[in-house]
Amino acid sequence: MNARRKFVKSGSLFVLMAGALGYGASFAKNKFLSINNKKKQNMLRHNVYFWLKMEVTEVQKKDFEKGLVKFLSSIKEIEKADIGIPARTPDREVIDKSFGYSIFVSFKSIEDHNIYQEHPAHKVFIDDFSSLWAEVKVYDSEVI
Repeated sequence: MNARRKFVKSGSLFVLMAGALGYGASFAKNKFLSINNKKKQNMLRHNVYFWLKMEVTEVQKKDFEKGLVKFLSSIKEIEKADIGIPARTPDREVIDKSFGYSIFVSFKSIEDHNIYQEHPAHKVFIDDFSSLWAEVKVYDSEVI
């Protein structure tokens, strides 16, 4: 009788744990999907990577950072913006840490992105700092 109670008790605990894990996974998946499914338009992420010229000084890099902050904070169509540098993650074959700076800009719509592209602050930033970079790559993605 004692062995049966122990079996039922441990079996019930197993079912309870499995159910909780299943519910958690289902909730997480549905929560993620519901956030994006409620949108009328997909968000756009504008990811820009800058490779600065070798001769760029530390002072010029600090000016570049300030220029990025000023430029990104002056455009109201930007939903969110972050400035990055290569992470100190372990090296792996698939990781490219050759860039100097990156920006990650989110927009509510492609229309907002298009306004950003033509915004005077964007043009001023390019005019002021394009002499510092050797290369720029842009990766735009629609969030699904």
